[in-house]
Amino acid sequence: MNMSNITIESGSLKVRLTFWEKVSSLSGNISIPMSHVRGATDDPTFLKDGLGLRAGGTGFPGLIAEGHFRKNGDRLFALWRKGEQVVVVELEGQKWDRLVLGCSHADSLSQLINNSL
Repeated sequence: MNMSNITIESGSLKVRLTFWEKVSSLSGNISIPMSHVRGATDDPTFLKDGLGLRAGGTGFPGLIAEGHFRKNGDRLFALWRKGEQVVVVELEGQKWDRLVLGCSHADSLSQLINNSL
């Protein structure tokens, strides 16, 4: 299965979604200026308590979370499927407070993001 492509280029964190990710998340590609990224963590327990109320997108607990969620006043954008590790990207001054991204090497991705700050 194709996964989104997460990169840092031109001073921005870019998340390029596949066609089906765009459909299931009700969203398009994401570009966040690095000046609005506070940090990233490899967090295997983040999904344990759920993402909160789904406000657009696809969600089946424990299987898939793609789209917009609200939890405890925070706005989240999630792009995760069962079997993927979790990276949580803390944002400021954006329409989301956090990005919850699934990937195969969460430790490497979180280090890449943090080293780019």
